[in-house]
Amino acid sequence: MIKNIYLLILCFILYNNYIIAGDTAYPIENGQRQMGVFQPRIYGMNNNIEISTHPLLFFVKPNIKVKKYHGEMKGFGIASRYSFDYPTPLLKLIQRKGKFGILSKDPDIGDIPSLFVFQGELLTTKKLDKSSITGKIGLSFCPGCEIDSRHLVDLPLAYPRMLVYEKGLSTNIGLDYYYKYSEKVSLKTDIDLFIIPDKDVFIENKFIIEYQFSPKYTLTGGFKLTQGTYPFGKQLDIFPLIDLSWSWEK
Repeated sequence: MIKNIYLLILCFILYNNYIIAGDTAYPIENGQRQMGVFQPRIYGMNNNIEISTHPLLFFVKPNIKVKKYHGEMKGFGIASRYSFDYPTPLLKLIQRKGKFGILSKDPDIGDIPSLFVFQGELLTTKKLDKSSITGKIGLSFCPGCEIDSRHLVDLPLAYPRMLVYEKGLSTNIGLDYYYKYSEKVSLKTDIDLFIIPDKDVFIENKFIIEYQFSPKYTLTGGFKLTQGTYPFGKQLDIFPLIDLSWSWEK
């Protein structure tokens, strides 16, 4: 029981930077910076470019995302986003025997190979009076990835994102809705589909409320629903979401 709680907490921390942040085609302004306890650090750059990475996770799970805003077409903002992820150091860290060992250290399974995951996404956003709608579609590619399925953590949040290490390919489709309720309060909800070859479709849906204490600090809270078919069967789960984020200019 304690180990299962530990696994869920670990998966939540490792993937929270993906599941809380909202998606939009529009980048933050040049010189702006944003970061959260769980969310990545975001840098607004010249030429409508946005770069993000999680500084703490970078040492065990090197990662970077680059978003390029291409302008508007018939009232829709268009952007492309590219990311790189190297999860091998993290997987090797949690592959051990004894207490809190997550992945089995078994000669029959073998060692964790070098895994390089690349992702490309297209985002389009329509701004309305007090709200916006963003659609996205992406493709993840892990060249030469065919690791043993026993190297995967078969838990919600982690499992759909780790399947690309085994299958080498996955697709994601999503729709985000943002509504500014008042000067300090805003609402966000979304639905994301993860499509992996020879696997059932994984569905995730979140609803969060943001409260802006000041122009610098924002508190986020809500929940996330996940549904999918795991090695032990189909399962529906719900997770609480909470984060504190802040922004500044360089």
